[in-house]
Amino acid sequence: MARQTKRIRKNIQTAQELEEALEEKPQGRVYKPWENIVLVGIICLTMFLLASGWNYFDTVNKGMYSLLLIALLLMYAQRRMEMTPTRETWIRRGIFAAIALALVLFAYAVYMQYLV
Repeated sequence: MARQTKRIRKNIQTAQELEEALEEKPQGRVYKPWENIVLVGIICLTMFLLASGWNYFDTVNKGMYSLLLIALLLMYAQRRMEMTPTRETWIRRGIFAAIALALVLFAYAVYMQYLV
């Protein structure tokens, strides 16, 4: 009887440990400080290019640089803020969409400038 009680306690204890391990949230990627500094530098460079060339850019280039700036700002927000998994998924989708639209605008700008 004592052996069966020990086995039951052991099984209950391992089941509880397994349940606790599943409940723990996985830790997100920890970014190194220099990665954030590089990202902030690229954001500043993009803002400078957008502000200094605003009068010289056509509408397509303004849209492309604006979308790149939005994507970079969303990346920075994703790294610095603690979010729920659903919000993080939407942020990733926003980053992907902004970069995809910027690439489409870049292809259109190249087409209009060099092929037409």
